[in-house]
Amino acid sequence: MQVPTGAHIALMSVPLHGHVNPMLGLATELKARGHRVTFATGEDFAPLVEEAGATAVGYRSGFPSARGGAGDWIPAEDDGTLAVAAFDRECRTALPQLAEAYAQDVPELVVYDTVTGCAPLLARRWGAAEVQFSPTHAFPDAVAGPAVGAGRAALDGTVPCVVAMPRSLQFRAEEISGRHVFVGPVGGPRRTDGDWAPPRPGRRCALVSLGTTYNRRTDVFRTCVRALRGLGDDRHVVVATGHPATTAELGDLAGEEGVEVHTWVPQQRVLRHTDVFLTAGGTGSVLEGLAHGVPLVVLPQAVEQFVTAERVSALGVGRVLRTLSAAGPDAADEQALTEAVRDLLADDSVPSRLSALRAEAAAAGGARAAADVVEAALARRTELQGRRGRRNGQAGPGGPGHQEHARHRDDVREEQR
Repeated sequence: MQVPTGAHIALMSVPLHGHVNPMLGLATELKARGHRVTFATGEDFAPLVEEAGATAVGYRSGFPSARGGAGDWIPAEDDGTLAVAAFDRECRTALPQLAEAYAQDVPELVVYDTVTGCAPLLARRWGAAEVQFSPTHAFPDAVAGPAVGAGRAALDGTVPCVVAMPRSLQFRAEEISGRHVFVGPVGGPRRTDGDWAPPRPGRRCALVSLGTTYNRRTDVFRTCVRALRGLGDDRHVVVATGHPATTAELGDLAGEEGVEVHTWVPQQRVLRHTDVFLTAGGTGSVLEGLAHGVPLVVLPQAVEQFVTAERVSALGVGRVLRTLSAAGPDAADEQALTEAVRDLLADDSVPSRLSALRAEAAAAGGARAAADVVEAALARRTELQGRRGRRNGQAGPGGPGHQEHARHRDDVREEQR
C-alpha cells in the first residue's frame, strides 16, 4: 500500500503523565515523516506536546493539575471501579470541548490512549481511521470486568493497537491477540522537565518514587529512605513524591545530609546517575528505569503495578516487596527492604538480564514501529476510500442508495480491521 504524506493525524490522551509521556515519541516520529500532528490532552501538558513537535489542542480537564499533585484522587485500595468512573467522567468533560476544537479541522486518523473514552466516539463521528495506543499491559479482547467506554464508546476489537512496552514484560502475553503490536518504549526526551546532577560526581545515587497517583503514603517513603541509609555506603537518595502535600510532610527528611525530597524530578536525568530505583511499579517508570539499565525494587501500591511487579521479578531485573503495601511498614519491613536492595546490587546476573531486555526493546522498534502501524492504517483508509470512489454511480439490485450504504458499511468494518 502507498502511504499518503501530509495527513492530519490527531493523538489523544487523558492528561496523566503515564499516558501522555509514552505517546510523545510517536508524535515526533509522525511529524518527521511529513504528517501534520495535533495532540489533544489537558492544557497543562501543552509544553511537552509542543516540545515533541505536535500542535497542542488543550482542553479544561476534570483531572488534578499535572503539577498540582494527583495523589489522593483515587485510593490505593480501589479495584479499578473508581478509576473507570473517573475516566468516564473525563470522557464527558473532554468530548464537547474537543468536538468544538476540531470542528473545522477534522483529522484523517486518530491515535488514542486506550482509556481516553471520548476519542473513539469522535473518530467514528468523523469517519476517521483509528489506532489504539496502550502505555501498559494490553488486555485480551474478551476480558471481563470494569472497562473504560461502553456502547458507542467501547474499544473496537478489530482496531490495531500499539503496545508501548516489550512483549516479555506483558502479563500473560500468550492471551493477547495479533492486532496488538509490541513496539517497546516510545516516549521522547522531555527536555522541558529540566536537568539534574548528583551533588558530588561519582557518588552512588538511588531514586525513590511512587508515581503520580498512589503517592500519599509518607510511611513508605520514610521506610525507603531509612532502608537505603541502612546500606551504609554513603549513597545519595533522591525522593520524588508526586504530591506537594507529601513533600511538605517529608520536610524533615529533606534536611538530612544526602537526601533530596522533591515533588517532581526530571526522572530520566536522575536515572542516568542511579544504580537502583525504588518504584511503585507504574509501567512508565519501570520502562524508564529499564531503558537506563537500572535494576528495580518494586513496591506495588495498586492496580496494574502488581502484575508489572510480577513480570519484573520473573525477568530477573528486580526484586518485589509487597509487605510495604500493608497497613504500615515496621522495622522488619525496613530490614527486608535493605536486604532486597543489597541482594539485588550483589546479583551478578542482573546486568546481563537488563542488557537483554534493553536489546529486546530496541529491536521492537519504538517510535518508528509505532509510526509504521499508524501509516499502515492510514494507507488502508486511503485505499478503501479510493475503492468507494470507483463504485460511485454503479447501481444494482435495491437501487444505488441502498447498495452504496451497504458497501460503505462493509468498508468501514474492513477498515477497522
